[in-house]
Order: sequence, then structure tokens, then C-alpha cells
Amino acid sequence: MINIYWPVFKNLERQFVDLMFDIHIDDNQINVYSLKISDLILRAAIEIESISKDLYLINDGTKTQQIKYDEDAIKHLNQLWLLEKKVIIISSPNCYLTNRVIYPFVKNEKRTGTERLTYKWNNSYQNLKHDRGNSLNFANVKCLFEIMAALFTLNIYFKNEVFNFDVSSQGIDFPINLGSEIFSINLHGWFGYTGVYEYVKRNDFDECIYLTKMTNKSVDDHVRIQKEWHIRQNALINKHPKILKYMEKNKTEKLSFAKAHEVLGQDEYMKIFNQSQSKDFAEVWKKSQYEGVLNKNQI
Repeated sequence: MINIYWPVFKNLERQFVDLMFDIHIDDNQINVYSLKISDLILRAAIEIESISKDLYLINDGTKTQQIKYDEDAIKHLNQLWLLEKKVIIISSPNCYLTNRVIYPFVKNEKRTGTERLTYKWNNSYQNLKHDRGNSLNFANVKCLFEIMAALFTLNIYFKNEVFNFDVSSQGIDFPINLGSEIFSINLHGWFGYTGVYEYVKRNDFDECIYLTKMTNKSVDDHVRIQKEWHIRQNALINKHPKILKYMEKNKTEKLSFAKAHEVLGQDEYMKIFNQSQSKDFAEVWKKSQYEGVLNKNQI
């Protein structure tokens, strides 16, 4: 699918950057509002309506008609990807805000006239769309940051880029701003796998829009070499005199590695552990390839 959304986001962002030279954006100016900001919010909202519906359909949304961008599309995407936990960071050098962290898909404000929670940017959009003359205060800098952060997030997921890091597990060259002049994201660097190759997550995993991981081929290579290692290790264990004596006495033909460790003792077990490894094991680790992929709650 041709990406018609990113150029529009960049155009809106460019105008936001220009606005930063007209307004000194710090904590005292965060509630400054204007018709220019109103225009940018409304245009960003139109983009969110469209891109969220496209993402909904691309990602197995079931409705085909009368899709609502917030109650259907974004709700569906949030269930898939935990959007409400994703963080966007204001990283522009032209901003002097104390709080630079945005959760654009947290429903943190009551929709005007109701008790129903909605996104701050959506409340701004609805007020400006339906009663602009009496709602210009909703066209403020804070709401513009919120809606542009939401649009940036959806654009990232729409682009769905994969980054090749070669042998760098932490993605040192990862473009943390992903092409934005205002925002950056959090990257979850690879931390390791469990013994059964489950991805190890740090506490900030759900906040990160991208993560680094081994390529599927590298994981397959590790699984293969570990399986071969276990076969050799098991063969050495099963012919060890202590093990043969224990199995004969207890009338069993198979021992777990934990039980074998207990029977053999630490020194003998470690001797077999090291003897069963091969140089291929170190080579596989050395040649492991890593990539940066979107955090879609797939791990």
C-alpha cells in the first residue's frame, strides 16, 4: 500500500516547528492557544481518522462499514498493540518543558458535557469541530503536542519498518526519532532469552514502540545448536558409571538434568557440561544477527 500519510505528517510537523519560533514553548506557555494551532489540530485529527481506519482494516478489524476511528479503530489497535502504554518523548531542542513524556492513547480527560473519558487530543478536536467560536481555548500548545504525538505513533505503525542491526544487539544506530523533528520513542534493547528462548522483557517493555531482537534465523540456529548440545550431554550422562548404577538400582531409564546433577555431583556434572559443548556454540553466538521491529505485543 502506498503511504500517503507520512508526507502529510511531515508537512504538519514542519508548521509546528515553525510555530516554535513564534512561541517560546515552556511550562508557562503550554496553554497558549490560537487559530493557527486550531487549524493544525483539526488537520491532524482528519489524518488520525483516516490512518486509524486503514490500520484497523489491515490488522483484521471486522467491521467494513461505518467504522468509528475512536470507538472501533483505535480501540481495536489498542487491544492488539497496547497503544495506551506507548510513550512518545518530546525531544525538540526548541522545547523547554519540564514534562516531555506523552502517553497519547491514554484516556485522561472527560469529554466535554459527558462523564465519558476520552483522549485529551480528541476532546480538543471534538470541541473545535463542533463549536470553534466558543472553544478556542482547546486549541492550545499542549493539545497540539498530544494530537501530533498520536498521529506520529500511528504513522510509525503504518510504516511498519524493520531495521537490520547486523551483530549489534542493542541497535546502536537505531534512529530514535524515526524521522521526526519533534518527537522520539523508547527502544527496548535486547536483554536475552530464557532457557526456552522466550524474550526477556524489562519493566519498560510495554512503553517501547520498537524492540531489538535476534532474527528468526539466528534463533533457529541457537535452538538447533542447543538441541545438539543436549543430545551430546545426555549421551555422556547416560553412560557415566554413577548414572548407570543409579538407574539400575532405581529401575529407571531416564533422568532429568537436575537429577543427573544431584547424582553426579557438581564437579562431575560440570565436566560433562563443558565436554559436551562444541566450538559451534560460540560461533553461533558470535554470528547472531539482530533487528529492530515494532512492538506489537507479539512477544
